[in-house]
Amino acid sequence: MLHWMFGGRSRRLGCTLVLAIAAAWAGSAQAATHYLTIINDDSVPATSVEAAPRGTADYRPLDTAGSLQGGRAGQVMVAFPDGQCVFDIRVTYPDRGPLTITQWNICRQPTLYLGKARRAGIRQADSH
Repeated sequence: MLHWMFGGRSRRLGCTLVLAIAAAWAGSAQAATHYLTIINDDSVPATSVEAAPRGTADYRPLDTAGSLQGGRAGQVMVAFPDGQCVFDIRVTYPDRGPLTITQWNICRQPTLYLGKARRAGIRQADSH
C-alpha cells in the first residue's frame, strides 16, 4: 500500500515508486510498432503473405485485405506492433510455389518488393 505523507521518508519513497512505474510504462512504449510496405511488382497476384519471427516457422497471415495485384498495383502497409525487426516472410501465388524470404529486417528495409525478391531468389538458385 502506498502512503502519501507531506513530510519525511514516505513521500520520497512514494515519488520513487511513481517514477519507477512511469519508467516501466515508458520502457514498454519503446517496443515501437514497425511498419512494412509490401509492393507486388511481380507480374502475377500474391494470394497471401505471412510472417514469422526469424527462424521460428510460426507463420501468421498479414492483413493484406485480400490478394495483392501484380504490376505494382497491389500495395499494402502492415504493422508489426511487438517491436521486433527481423522476420521470415512467406508469399503464396496461385500458379507457382511459395516464395520464402528469410531474415528480412523491417527496421532497416521497411519496403519489400515481391517481384524483386522472387527474381533475386531465382538468380541465387541458378548460381548454385
